[in-house]
Amino acid sequence: MNIQILNLPKLNNRTQQSSIVAGQNNISNNNVTYPNLKPLACDTVSFGSKAKIVNDVKKASKNKLFKDWDPDNELTLDNVIKLCKSFKKPLMKFDWDLKQALKPITCTESNPEGIVMPGKRGIHSRVKDAIKLLRKGNKRGIKTIKELGKIGDAGGTRITLRTASTQDTAQLFHYMKDMIKKGYKVKEIENYRPTPKDSYVSGKTLEDFESYCVKHGQYPEVTSKPLSNSYTAIHISFELPDGKVIELQIMGRDVENYKEVEDLFYKYRCNEDFSDEYKPIEKMFKKLMPKLDDFQKETLERYHKDSYEHARHIPPRSAKIRFAPERDFLPWPYSLPPELNPVNLYYKMIECKKVAVNAKPKQ
Repeated sequence: MNIQILNLPKLNNRTQQSSIVAGQNNISNNNVTYPNLKPLACDTVSFGSKAKIVNDVKKASKNKLFKDWDPDNELTLDNVIKLCKSFKKPLMKFDWDLKQALKPITCTESNPEGIVMPGKRGIHSRVKDAIKLLRKGNKRGIKTIKELGKIGDAGGTRITLRTASTQDTAQLFHYMKDMIKKGYKVKEIENYRPTPKDSYVSGKTLEDFESYCVKHGQYPEVTSKPLSNSYTAIHISFELPDGKVIELQIMGRDVENYKEVEDLFYKYRCNEDFSDEYKPIEKMFKKLMPKLDDFQKETLERYHKDSYEHARHIPPRSAKIRFAPERDFLPWPYSLPPELNPVNLYYKMIECKKVAVNAKPKQ
């Protein structure tokens, strides 16, 4: 192998080095020694080049993903606020239609034996707070507003029954068939109960209602779900005429009363923020709950379960008889902090609501 050694000139001084550098900086188009080197038209490290940005946008516009991108479908707080506002009118319409459909079985002065509680105590609706809905969407891994609008939690309605026997709920489902005639679609029915014998609704009633849905071209998914805390209710997902999905909850008045209190424990367990009005209660929970030992935690869970079962089997009462937590809640175990007693929490919630109402600026 022949190795050629190039005899390069030695750079004896800084003058010679400078002349070579100067020569490199003055390369022209007519350079004979390095014919491939030409002056650059622009700076090669110009990250902000307008021409480059325009070119990139043109390329991206040909991409299907870029075409499908919709800023109004992004999961941002502003878009979630718009979503919640869009539920108000259709939910009000659903609420009105439901009240008309259940009018024959709603408790009134002329119909005191009606199975649905009177007024807002019987049927009431709400649009979920935008921040809470956004947090729920993030927890579920939802990426778009369209997906968030179909989880059934943005808009919700609850029916509270004065009585809650299977005969009563059979009547309820019979009259709810009118909602299907009005264009509402049943997507899913979830029957929550600790055991089959504790269910609000019989299997026969569910089968009859499902068959009616099928006759009208609807095929709801019907499931029965036992929960460890003995929560008892029926959840129905309805699709509104405009395509929005809401959830209808059906439960007895006594289960509802305890659920309002138990929801505080649920939010703490799931690390969810309390409503602004209940911040004092949240502060108390954060102080007391971490101090519970294993025995106390087990006692608390057993108390929740027993309370739901107890509420489910309270005998029917007149709608005029007011709810009294001292009478209707189970006795609180002595081993647990008295501040967490559901009776105390029930009145604390009422107090917090009054403070929140008085704190609102007058129009």
